[in-house]
Amino acid sequence: MQRHVSIPFRAALFFFLTALPFFTGLRSGLSGRVRADFVGADVCRKCHGIEAIGNQYRIWAASLHASAYVVLKGGKGREIGQRAGLDSPHTDYKCLKCHTTGGGKREQVRTEGVGCEACHGPGSEYFEFSNHASFLDRESAYRKAVGLGMYPILGVKGIKAREKLCKNCHQEERPCAPTDIEEKKRRRLSLSVIADLPTKLKHPLRR
Repeated sequence: MQRHVSIPFRAALFFFLTALPFFTGLRSGLSGRVRADFVGADVCRKCHGIEAIGNQYRIWAASLHASAYVVLKGGKGREIGQRAGLDSPHTDYKCLKCHTTGGGKREQVRTEGVGCEACHGPGSEYFEFSNHASFLDRESAYRKAVGLGMYPILGVKGIKAREKLCKNCHQEERPCAPTDIEEKKRRRLSLSVIADLPTKLKHPLRR
């Protein structure tokens, strides 16, 4: 005996089967974002510490970003902390959210200061060379890296994203912002400075 399958049931079944790949992909994409975690500057150093490609690690290590966490434990950090009503700047989230990679929430990268991934995104999914760089097609490699968690801050199209990322911490309302008017002007991070940032870091596989 042949069963009669109603049209609404067949329509619902058709929708489910055709939509399944979409929802599976969406779930996979979201879970991929959840999996992305910080690996630390030492992992980046394996390639980005090579002089042939500009040694970005050395440039970072000599910057104020690299000592952003250490300064919280020093006399200057404690002095600023006291003015802001903070007893322990190096353990207080108000300071850690901008003075560390991962906003102070990831113990494994907290002491490195504002590391590579604070600006480029957690690298557990893209840190392998084949997942973020290519000698033949750097644009496609970059898009692949962005899909794996890298922040889209490079190039002209990334200017606004860079501005949002930088000014999330570099703002005058932060506890450690200078009070002197002239010093405020000197430290102000203008859009023109943010726009020129990538050109100051030599890298043959990037813009």
